[in-house]
Amino acid sequence: MIAAHDLNYHRHRKLIASLGYANLATPDKVLVTIDHTTHSAAPGHLQAQAFMRADTKAQNVRWFFDTGRHGISHNLPLETGALAPGMLVVAADTRAPALGCDGAIGIALGMSVTLALATGRVWLRVPRTIRIDLHGTPRRGVMSRDIAQWIAARIGADAGDYKCIEFCGPYLHNATQDERHTLCNAVVDIGAKTAICPDASTRWCSDDNAVFDQRLAWDVGVIEPQICLPPDPQNCVPLAQALGTPITSAFIGSCIGGKMEDLRAAAEVLRGRCVAPGVRLTVIPATQAIYRQALREGLIADISLAGAEVAVGICGPCYGTYAPLGDGDTSICTATRNDTGRLGSMQSTVYIANAAVVAASAVAGRIANPAALPEHKPATAEGVI
Repeated sequence: MIAAHDLNYHRHRKLIASLGYANLATPDKVLVTIDHTTHSAAPGHLQAQAFMRADTKAQNVRWFFDTGRHGISHNLPLETGALAPGMLVVAADTRAPALGCDGAIGIALGMSVTLALATGRVWLRVPRTIRIDLHGTPRRGVMSRDIAQWIAARIGADAGDYKCIEFCGPYLHNATQDERHTLCNAVVDIGAKTAICPDASTRWCSDDNAVFDQRLAWDVGVIEPQICLPPDPQNCVPLAQALGTPITSAFIGSCIGGKMEDLRAAAEVLRGRCVAPGVRLTVIPATQAIYRQALREGLIADISLAGAEVAVGICGPCYGTYAPLGDGDTSICTATRNDTGRLGSMQSTVYIANAAVVAASAVAGRIANPAALPEHKPATAEGVI
């Protein structure tokens, strides 16, 4: 499968045409979505969207998700039936390895994905593999985001660059698809070429005589809630080191932090509570299907009643164009990265944490541990206003 979105599809097609390729080689294997510029009024973005609508129809692209059906490209394939264990998925966007959660091989190619669109083939150097065996049971309050960031920080970029990270072990046997997706997504930041969770749920595993570059083992039960200090996700420390830091903004969403696991955790914290004065909380389910499921479970009502703004199926603040940070803003979020300027102003500060911590911080007006919040009181719509 080849995945593309509104920031790059039109560029890929125009480059292909300039090289003499009038048509896509395998339109039945192409997935395209609008997930970055959905709310943009910029003429260039609107022109790109119009081009996508016309071109995907003319080319008989199998999966096109227009506004209203849209979702983030690293989450949509899990809902469409487009993905299967053992499949190779290539994309321009960096977070493609997240699809290893279902036993696929996701590779980010950047603009080189045009080769796949034009010819149906790509050139790849097979990466060496680091196997990570995980066992134990997470502590109360620890989410997959804490585990993923803790692991990525311990592997590090020197060891992780151009590697395949293979997650195995008893913890994976019980991990949900959301949790596996988070593990595979987080290692992108240490330069991993791809990541995979080959356990029973994805119906395949490594050969008995497989050779690994490294083989590591960790007990997830020793991990406590984590926070990534600016300006790098690898600056990962125990949450206690940042407690009490005042915030002006909070964001729950993105491909790594807008899944059902995250929305359920956020709603549990926000239920019966209100966002603190002076704090803007933005919550964005990663796809329309996730949003609809959250509606069915009553999570969106809990989140909205607390005073959060809700959007759907876009990268949002993680791309820096929706609810951007201004000068002097401090945000805590579930975005993919927290480097300077990632969510808006170069004079803003960004922390990364799990969704429950982000929700608790929005309520407290400062970075907070959900377990330390005072007992909540029933909220009303009038109370929020």
